[in-house]
Amino acid sequence: MNETINSMLTRRSIRSYKTTQIPERDLNWILEAAIYAATSRNLQSWDFTVIQNKDMLKKLSKAAADTLRKMGDARSLEKANDPDFSPFYNAPTVIIVSGNDNRNARIDCANATQNMCVAANALGLGSCYLASFTQAFEDPAVAATLMKELGIPDGYKPQFAVSLGYADEKPATPERRRDVIHFVK
Repeated sequence: MNETINSMLTRRSIRSYKTTQIPERDLNWILEAAIYAATSRNLQSWDFTVIQNKDMLKKLSKAAADTLRKMGDARSLEKANDPDFSPFYNAPTVIIVSGNDNRNARIDCANATQNMCVAANALGLGSCYLASFTQAFEDPAVAATLMKELGIPDGYKPQFAVSLGYADEKPATPERRRDVIHFVK
């Protein structure tokens, strides 16, 4: 089978990581795959923030948990009150993908995020495509502080993230629906 297709078909969302940091060489290849993603009119409406600082990841997790607590429903409270809660699944590396106000920025960011996940799998790393972490940015005052600390440029907003690391689990391949494919010839 073609290596690229194999990487797409075998990639799984990893939610448990070893603590070992990923090699810089692999991180650079993953970022290269991101900037080569399809982009509307080549506007490249994205910005990438690589976080390997444990304190910053904890700060983002706390901000997301604070938002979950404000939601007040039982499931959100249970997650927020879990002392091990991390929207990044405690991965040693997280890349936040932010988009500007271009109308297709979110799609561009999604393409880059998927490229990173496939590249990570091809390099033998685990990844998870994330969006719920954006709850950390819901409070405007907290968001302003986080955006500044993360160096996210003005005019950009976090859209997605990728958690990266060595997988500490091997999820089974879920069954895929085939009834979603239709041909018009």
